[in-house]
Amino acid sequence: MGLDSVLLLEAIEEEFGLEIPDQEAEKMVTVGDTFNYLKGRVKTISPEDCLTQRVFYKLRRALIQNYKLHRHAITPDTVLSELLSLKEIEEGWPYLQMFIDLRTPSFKESEEIFGIEFNIKVLTIRQIIQRLIRLNANKLDLAPARDEEIFERLVDTIVRQQNVDRHEVTLNARYALDLGVD
Repeated sequence: MGLDSVLLLEAIEEEFGLEIPDQEAEKMVTVGDTFNYLKGRVKTISPEDCLTQRVFYKLRRALIQNYKLHRHAITPDTVLSELLSLKEIEEGWPYLQMFIDLRTPSFKESEEIFGIEFNIKVLTIRQIIQRLIRLNANKLDLAPARDEEIFERLVDTIVRQQNVDRHEVTLNARYALDLGVD
């Protein structure tokens, strides 16, 4: 897989809150292949789990972009202060909101985040996700996805990631030949 393919796959995973195994990703030659895979996967996940996964992937991508962390180092049980110093977290926190596209509260090393005091040294990604969901409840959709919505979100992700015209993204469009994904 080329860099474009990897970045597109990560963007799709983030958008849909799921991880696509490499062996499945290799089978996705057309947009329709991806759409059919997503329809099957999205409908088997409960709306609550889907929302948690979607926020996890958004947060993980934002942490990677903002703090230059390695993607496999970030799991729900990862303690943030084991990856970054408290100073790095505090300095980069204002930029996290830009990358995550969700409202994030201010961060103070004084052990207060999301309006709750706790030990920042043991703050896990899972705890951050739970608080982000509560803070952005009105912005996050919990309803199960319809086929049309899945397709629109897939098209939006491809257009945004590949900078292609929307009308080029059809079910039969091949990633490599038609959309320029290497």
